[in-house]
Amino acid sequence: MTATRPTRERPWARRLRAVAAVAAVAAAPVAVAEALHWLASRQLRGDGRAHPTGRGAQAVVVLGFPSTHAGGLHPLQRWRTEIGVRSLAPDAGSRLIFTGGGPPGAVTEAEAMAGYARETLGVPAEKIRLETAARNTWENITFALPFVESADTVTIASDPLHAARGRRYLRRLRPELAARVVPADDYRFLDHWWLKLPIAGYEIARAVLRAAQRHAPARPA
Repeated sequence: MTATRPTRERPWARRLRAVAAVAAVAAAPVAVAEALHWLASRQLRGDGRAHPTGRGAQAVVVLGFPSTHAGGLHPLQRWRTEIGVRSLAPDAGSRLIFTGGGPPGAVTEAEAMAGYARETLGVPAEKIRLETAARNTWENITFALPFVESADTVTIASDPLHAARGRRYLRRLRPELAARVVPADDYRFLDHWWLKLPIAGYEIARAVLRAAQRHAPARPA
């Protein structure tokens, strides 16, 4: 009885398997980031009740982000503005509220994003409102509240993970306004995936840090 020789793997097959393995490892973070953003885009309210189905006059609050060091529009500002514009309901009373301050003498975050909405995306100036004092997400939501009081529905526009945080802040500040929240058109598969990666990493690190702070033993007085 003759022994069967083991089949030798061809060099091109080994290379193909190596490339496939590298591709799988590289794709894993993108898949995780996509999943986190998709889930965040569907987290509208924490009380289990349904959000409003009709939009009517809608207030879309577009959360700010700093401009580049050269004063140009940052890719995140551009993306958040595009999300806000495509999320705006057609009702005549609907408005985009851009919120975000900036260093003294510089163009504010809100002004930079509103300029992109007007000049590039074609949003009429009368549909835009500006809040130019906020320095962080909590202030974005807090200072935008006067602009959304009379709206039938409210939308928080940003990348999905950041927008979910903004909605949580709105629930804490004004639960009755949070009851008017409707979803933004913020998640699209692989849209700006290169930005979703660092955003997901930041939000994960932020959540871990906050959990560690909550469980840290109290310092003696």
